[in-house]
Amino acid sequence: MDKLVRAHKLICVFVIYATCFVAFSTMKISDWWSDKGPDYQFQYEAMTEAVLDGHFYLDLEVSPELAAMENPYDSVKRSEENVPFYWDHAFYNGHYYMYFGVVPVFLLFVPLKILGISLFSYQATQIFVIFSIIGMFAVFYEITKRMCPGIPLSGFLSVGVATSWIAVWYAVKYPALYCTANTSGICMAVWGFYFCYRAFVTDVSRKTTVIHAVLGALFSALTFGCRPTIGLYCIVLIPLLLFFYKNCGRMKEFIKVFLPFCIPFVIVAVLLMLYNYARFDNPFEFGQSYQLTTVDQHAYSDNKFKLNECITGLWFHFFSYEAISESFPFIHHDGCFVLFPILFIGLRSIGLAGDRKRGDSMVKGLTATIMLAVVIITFYHVTWAPIMFRRYSLDFNFLLGFLVMFGTCGLYWHAKDPAKVSFWLTMLAAYTFVICFLLYFVDYDYSIATHQPEILEKARDLVVFWKK
Repeated sequence: MDKLVRAHKLICVFVIYATCFVAFSTMKISDWWSDKGPDYQFQYEAMTEAVLDGHFYLDLEVSPELAAMENPYDSVKRSEENVPFYWDHAFYNGHYYMYFGVVPVFLLFVPLKILGISLFSYQATQIFVIFSIIGMFAVFYEITKRMCPGIPLSGFLSVGVATSWIAVWYAVKYPALYCTANTSGICMAVWGFYFCYRAFVTDVSRKTTVIHAVLGALFSALTFGCRPTIGLYCIVLIPLLLFFYKNCGRMKEFIKVFLPFCIPFVIVAVLLMLYNYARFDNPFEFGQSYQLTTVDQHAYSDNKFKLNECITGLWFHFFSYEAISESFPFIHHDGCFVLFPILFIGLRSIGLAGDRKRGDSMVKGLTATIMLAVVIITFYHVTWAPIMFRRYSLDFNFLLGFLVMFGTCGLYWHAKDPAKVSFWLTMLAAYTFVICFLLYFVDYDYSIATHQPEILEKARDLVVFWKK
């Protein structure tokens, strides 16, 4: 990677473009998760209209039956009394609200609407997915610049493609609404980490350090306004700050960067608290307690941490497994490490700490905090979510991708035959892509396997061609 000529750079551009193109075009296929989906999926569009009209509640009519309920969040009572309501919206003081993060509205929907372009949720997801993929490659490039500049191009591209698909595969399958929130958070977090890594690890100029630090802080802070769960990733920035502090030499130099770094967090936090207070009279309420969904989440404020359930959640996300099916697409939505063996390379990053010859203490802290962030995010899912959905893994899959990147550097450090390492990385990347292709056709969460069986049949004929 440190000796790329023009032809090699063009190969990089082509591979990144191809990865983005496949993801982008695939997200347009589903009838359910596109502009043809059910009404509740168009909350970002409704929120855009609300903001342009000067308020934060959605212009949706509240049924008299819902308004008359003593506890409108009681899903059992709503069902028994056949109460009309808008599914999966937040409801408070006689108004409907969108409980999903508002940042995409101000970042994409409103500016484009002002320009005369009406954006659908799935299209916003397409945009966020593209920039997330580019960001994953950018992060890996920054990591290799310091840790392993001699990594072969084939290894770089293989890991870049694999980690990108692992980070966004669920959103490619279900692009509207839910994954609009997820992918916007992923995009902000990936680029936040990229700029922070540049600022605190690879930059040599103090001027660019401040600029990159502010950008990194801004993107990282915005994750809380996209999907607060992903915002918990910010603990990963602590080892980067400590590494920078150790290399500054003087506290004064560190403060000159640290103070500007804090400003975006403060500004975004204040704006989000004002936004929450304007809607729910509580600066810390994002709408979680007021959802009209499968259970009464208004009662979740009394939730208690249960270690056994949290451990079950970790197993669900990482190692749960269903037997291979005899019918296409053969696999299921299993745990991350079951579906994507390349993730085990991330465990190699644990051994990088202490390798002072090529690594540094920062890696030890990064590995520990990344793992801690994944655990904390999972525990949050278990404690606050009524049902554990597979899409929740989107909140941390990109972090597992970062671990794979550090682990890959470790593989090449000690490889006697780098070409052999590259070969197996390429095979694992190809396997990852095939798994993502098959996952697209798993019958789950209103997928095309349910709503567009003709496409499922075409895919089956393509794969199991000898049984036509």
